[in-house]
Amino acid sequence: MKKWLITFFVAIGLLFSGCTLLINSLLPNEYEVLESNWDIYLPKADEKKNLLTTDASFQGDGEWFALFDYSKPIDFSNTGLVKLTSNEISDANNKIAQFIKKTIDIRQNSKEIVDIFNQYDVEAEVGDYYYYGEHHNGNDFIILLYKSELHQLYKYEWHQ
Repeated sequence: MKKWLITFFVAIGLLFSGCTLLINSLLPNEYEVLESNWDIYLPKADEKKNLLTTDASFQGDGEWFALFDYSKPIDFSNTGLVKLTSNEISDANNKIAQFIKKTIDIRQNSKEIVDIFNQYDVEAEVGDYYYYGEHHNGNDFIILLYKSELHQLYKYEWHQ
């Protein structure tokens, strides 16, 4: 009886693990979501840091701020990002500043959130690559800023 009970629990554990792996393999990854939602095609980063995340909610509302590190420059010919000129820098930096302000406001001036934005104080410069897209009259938007010299891409995403 004891042997049968152990076998039963091991089988249940293996079944649960297998189902979890199957479900995870069927769900789209972050790159596929960017492609389907925003028409952005990014190569896989060498390392990704989620600097700010919102806990999962029923409607998917929240704010996300992430850093993608690349070991070599990205080929931007098929990504959807554009190279910034001096005429576009102000607009890009204003959009990033608006994201930061809205996030700090919605998070009620949380010291942790303010510290994250102070630590990763990023500004667009000539030669960087940039993307801004929005849906639902601006209630959902994404900002991507690739710092060419550092081979780093910053993703600011807002859904409300």
